[in-house]
Amino acid sequence: MQDKEFLTVKDVAEMLDTEAYVLRFYERELHLEIGRNSKGHRVYTLEDVERFRKIQEMREKGLQLKAIEAIVHDGNEEVRETYEQLSSMNMAV
Repeated sequence: MQDKEFLTVKDVAEMLDTEAYVLRFYERELHLEIGRNSKGHRVYTLEDVERFRKIQEMREKGLQLKAIEAIVHDGNEEVRETYEQLSSMNMAV
């Protein structure tokens, strides 16, 4: 793929209504592998955008970074299901 087929950090930040430094923070803290172009700049795919969107949703629900990391890397559905159950219980109270 050519570089122009990818999105920049600025593009993704605008799409997700966030700041570029937040995306870089998630990349570092969650050990995400983001592609780089020939100049070493981050390049994002639509799959990356969707992954960041899910991370945002989990953060908005109150998940801590360690739990998100487990879900992102291990597909740990048990962690997510437990959290969603606790969240729904808290909302009912």
